Amino acid sequence: MGELRHEVLSLGIALTRTEDGDSPRWGLDVLEEAPAHADRVVKALGDFRYVRRPAEASRGRGTYADLVEGAVEAVDVDVLIVHIVGHGELADGSSEKLYVLGSDGNRLGRPVGAWIDLIEDHPQQHRPMTLFVLDVCHAGQAAVTAWHAQMDVGKRRAWVLAATRADEQAYGYRLSQALVEVLEKYRDQQIRVDSSLRYIPSDTVWRDIGRTVDRLTRQATGLPQSVMTSLVPSHADLSHLPFFPNPSYSPHGSAPSAQDLPPEIARLADWAADPWHFMRRAGGAEPVARDWAEGYFSGRTAQLDTLARWLDDSTAGPGLRVVTGRAGVGKSALLGMLLCAAHPALRRHTRRLWNGLDDHVPGENNRIAAVHARRLRLDDITSSLARQFRHLTTLGGTTPPNGHLAQDAARSPAQRLLDLLPPGSSPVTVVLDALDEALQPQEIIAALLLPLARHAQRADRRLRLLVATREERRFGQLLGLARDTGACTDLSTVAPHEVRRDVATYTRRILKADGPYTSGAQRAVRDILADTIAETLTSPAPHGSQNRGTGSLEWGEFLTAGLYVHHLLAAPAATTHEEAVRLGRAVPRSLPDVLELDLRRHADQIHLRPLLTALAFAQGRGMPESVLLHVITAFTADGDPALSPQDLYALLDNEARFYLRRDIDTDGTTLYRLFHEGLADWLRTSASPTPSEDDQ
Repeated sequence: MGELRHEVLSLGIALTRTEDGDSPRWGLDVLEEAPAHADRVVKALGDFRYVRRPAEASRGRGTYADLVEGAVEAVDVDVLIVHIVGHGELADGSSEKLYVLGSDGNRLGRPVGAWIDLIEDHPQQHRPMTLFVLDVCHAGQAAVTAWHAQMDVGKRRAWVLAATRADEQAYGYRLSQALVEVLEKYRDQQIRVDSSLRYIPSDTVWRDIGRTVDRLTRQATGLPQSVMTSLVPSHADLSHLPFFPNPSYSPHGSAPSAQDLPPEIARLADWAADPWHFMRRAGGAEPVARDWAEGYFSGRTAQLDTLARWLDDSTAGPGLRVVTGRAGVGKSALLGMLLCAAHPALRRHTRRLWNGLDDHVPGENNRIAAVHARRLRLDDITSSLARQFRHLTTLGGTTPPNGHLAQDAARSPAQRLLDLLPPGSSPVTVVLDALDEALQPQEIIAALLLPLARHAQRADRRLRLLVATREERRFGQLLGLARDTGACTDLSTVAPHEVRRDVATYTRRILKADGPYTSGAQRAVRDILADTIAETLTSPAPHGSQNRGTGSLEWGEFLTAGLYVHHLLAAPAATTHEEAVRLGRAVPRSLPDVLELDLRRHADQIHLRPLLTALAFAQGRGMPESVLLHVITAFTADGDPALSPQDLYALLDNEARFYLRRDIDTDGTTLYRLFHEGLADWLRTSASPTPSEDDQ
């Protein structure tokens, strides 16, 4: 996309004093500082690629009205901000007309609504996308015009940011001051927006401006004032508005944005199915901080084959299947690979991940729904599945069932979902990953999964269920149902020789792809290192070992191997057989030891561990930087210096980056959480001090 041309027309309209030095209209302040505030707005917008629109670029007549009309009709401008600081006046009666007053105290020739008409009434002609920033009395009248509020949001080319409600006065140039203050904070990254977003969400900027105006109002004595913006439906998406270029923008931003996704995958993301989770885990690249599409998935062929055949033959086999095992053993990777191959929205875009697995992956399945349950509640999961079921119904050419999922409280969540199932000759398959990481999972099991599992066991079933969770006592009933029919896949019980072979293959692949072990001359060292790491992780620890684990690993071999290789790739490479064996045998057998090994490389970063510990307590989709900055202090040692926002950004973008999963909140801020729940579990357990309930 080419660069858009941004222009600003900023008019500071002070009244011209009479010969006696008075205001030309009784009761109106001259507003001598208005031109200076207009200049400050232009200067602030100049840091956001805006060019000031000169008076001679209008129609040559130079009146304020002509300047505005010339700007909104300009054919060489893509994005325009019209900023006016002066006096505003409502027309008599209920005409919905707001006039700006000229320097003589008289109304300009047209009301503000007429300027909006020049934009919106000519859809076939070029008009800049225009934001009117009106720092005048009664400005809110222009923001609530009935006909404009009814216009489709996606088709609007005119928007209003008003200093006041229609019945209020504007005071002290507050809107202009707030606009400059907020823009400077974005410029200086005191407020940071995710680098994947080309533009700061306009509603986020308006919110920050509104808060600043509220603060300025509280600092004044009396004189209330409330910012107004163009009326839109509460669910409206304003991400397309290009008014505020993001200073942090990078084409290779930190977090995937919906605008960068194919529409079918973006829709899944909107539905809380979390396609990125399944693609990343199927890729197996996270432990070495590489792109998910490189694809290092290895082994698990027997389990993959069993589940692929089950997915392909929806009329046979058990209706409930469960994949279980300890943290890091590969449950999510297994489900991710199955979904990437089977889900129509993912299959075409993830072919590199599964194309070499031959018949061990399922074929395309257009009756499948998926949810990543991490930090989701029962209502979140049922709502996500309901949206996916309705989409499946639409794809099938039938009308979705009437009503909304939450309208009938008398029916259970499971029954409401079953009522939404699309018609068809084969059942819908529901895939739910990370049940153990959900919020209140026992409620989810009792109210949703057990009833669905019992339905799935019927001969006339319309739904099947595949669930991944750690093996814990609280999940015993669900696991028992699966075990009764031989449909429980426990990855922790796979034969050691199979795990050893698969871990060696996985380790060899990531060593060979990039880093100091890629050359042909390193083949023998690479193979010995991979084989020794796999053998060490799958064998009982020798008596007297310094590693904390003495028997089988508490954490999965794949996660542990990947994290250790990440450490090795940053160190000098082994060059001999003996060095490779030594490094392979030195692989820690517990996740804490792996973490300690890597953190020692960053011993000079005293805030890294507190940062990671704070993120272990993140809820939902993650923790924003503004919250994280304060939470870190609970885990910072006495006497250590406080972390500045700029130091936090540097830590997140560099040393901590490997450990993080990023997401984008609706206001454009970046949300952070640890990339694996196993890391979060250990850091929460070992946190010192642990926040008490009284501290929260």
